[in-house]
Amino acid sequence: MFWRRNKPKKVNETALRVDGKELTLIARRYMDENGNPQEEGLGRGGRIDTANGHVILSNGEREVFVNGDISTVECAELMSKNGAIFTGFNELTGQEDTIVAYYSKWRQ
Repeated sequence: MFWRRNKPKKVNETALRVDGKELTLIARRYMDENGNPQEEGLGRGGRIDTANGHVILSNGEREVFVNGDISTVECAELMSKNGAIFTGFNELTGQEDTIVAYYSKWRQ
């Protein structure tokens, strides 16, 4: 009844903590026309960049998610701690996107 609740971590703290992580796989999550969840691979390799108040996720060849304001992007780590989910406006597609980034070395 009188226990101390842990304060939830701020979304930006998670995004800043995963800055610079190398990735093995990047995927986009979306709903298909029947309302079923789908995941589309966007490439292998890459890196997370959240250093200067922006969010950039890139695979080995190109950028796949760009947002100029980190405060408008939600970021949460997967329960397995082997990746993170980024949700927010993607300047490359012009719409809301959900991107899953899987770390290459997840036991750091």
